[in-house]
Amino acid sequence: MAALIEGKVARILSDNIVIINVGTAAGVKPGMPFVVLAQGEEVADPETGKPLGRWETPKGHLRVTHAQERMATCEGFDPTRPVETGDPRSNVLSAAMIAHSMRPETWRAAVTNLNVNRSEVAGMPTIGPISVGDVVREMPTLGAAPQAKQDEKKAQ
Repeated sequence: MAALIEGKVARILSDNIVIINVGTAAGVKPGMPFVVLAQGEEVADPETGKPLGRWETPKGHLRVTHAQERMATCEGFDPTRPVETGDPRSNVLSAAMIAHSMRPETWRAAVTNLNVNRSEVAGMPTIGPISVGDVVREMPTLGAAPQAKQDEKKAQ
């Protein structure tokens, strides 16, 4: 598997548009999805004491709208929402209900508390807003972004 493209937020243009410091020279293409990450503390293996790395949690998700050689312009997007592919008025109610029930954020109610040793709970840090210098990484699970695939089909 090829290494994931990684960079940083280089500039914030608006509430939903940022520039990242990687571009076509690194393999970035329009439509590619990225995740902005908050990086927490180093975690050590409890058996060996060796560092496992820093834990990460998403701050936001980006989709490349324009790629240049060494940077790319990205817009925010919600990876749990399907890309609109037609006139939403043509959706029947049952299709809309199925689409809603298949969204991962609707599964949250199924999460239950674990029986953990409360004295070892480190606590979740406050995750601040997206800032210049935050790490961004390609999202491999989405592969080629759906919008990019649609745009390719339209061009043919």
